[in-house]
Amino acid sequence: MVKQRPKPLQPGDLVAVVAPSSPVDPNRLKRGLRALRRMGLEVLEAPHLYDRWGFLAGTDKDRAAALQQMFLRKEVKGIFCARGGYGAGRILPYLDLKLIRRHPKVFLGSSDVTILHLAFTQRAGLMTFHGPMVEPGFIRRDNPLTYRSLRALILDGQAFEGMIAGRFLARQARITGELTGGNLSLVTFSLGTAFAIESKGKVLFLEEVNEEPYRIDRMLTHLRLAGKLEGVKGIVFGDIVAGKPRAHVGSFSVADVLTRFAREVDIPCFATFPSGHGRENVVLPMGGRISLEAQGKRSAKFRLWT
Repeated sequence: MVKQRPKPLQPGDLVAVVAPSSPVDPNRLKRGLRALRRMGLEVLEAPHLYDRWGFLAGTDKDRAAALQQMFLRKEVKGIFCARGGYGAGRILPYLDLKLIRRHPKVFLGSSDVTILHLAFTQRAGLMTFHGPMVEPGFIRRDNPLTYRSLRALILDGQAFEGMIAGRFLARQARITGELTGGNLSLVTFSLGTAFAIESKGKVLFLEEVNEEPYRIDRMLTHLRLAGKLEGVKGIVFGDIVAGKPRAHVGSFSVADVLTRFAREVDIPCFATFPSGHGRENVVLPMGGRISLEAQGKRSAKFRLWT
């Protein structure tokens, strides 16, 4: 399906902030809203943004209705997710993806929002943006790459490129192609559903947080056994912030797991791209393009474009 590229945001454009997953922290969210306004954007707090229903930011139908309404409102030019957590997958049965397809606009989020990226890119044909969410500090002084990537890809509609520390695992290579993926748990969760990740012929981006090394290994093995690594042009590992290994599990680190995995699969693998749950969360155009090329053993040149 050909992806529809959303129009870049302009100064003064109205962006809606939605909560498709877990409840927000109002004080932290307010700081993120102020950061949006400092970027020259007008902000609309979507309906049900501050709702709480158990461990969710409102009922499934309310969260779905708020998100879909923001796609339909003509004056809203972009939709930014407040936070992740859990619950985005629960609203998929209540979304009209054909209707959403007719109203393409900037959609930004990460973590639990991964399942929405898969639905919108694969089933609605929209290009979306994996990147920082509003509540957890949105744009801070210590994440300049994140800020520059957001400004280039979402505000200016230009490619974003530069140099990063990182290396190709097992063998030197160059990776280029269409991007898909996101949070490893959510990518694995998609399997067996109507929104299962379509990775063949694409570059697979994967990031994770608070998972022990053996669970990272189990999810990567799951993707491999499910055939989701067949025909993949490359795997780009973002920040994988692991939980502390339990003593009885063994001594493999996440780095050990990724290196061993890369040796077992005949796919170029790169680690670590500064996107995910680390300090930086560089914007990635899902359905857009990425290229990575080694520059020595410990650095790489990258380019992202829509």
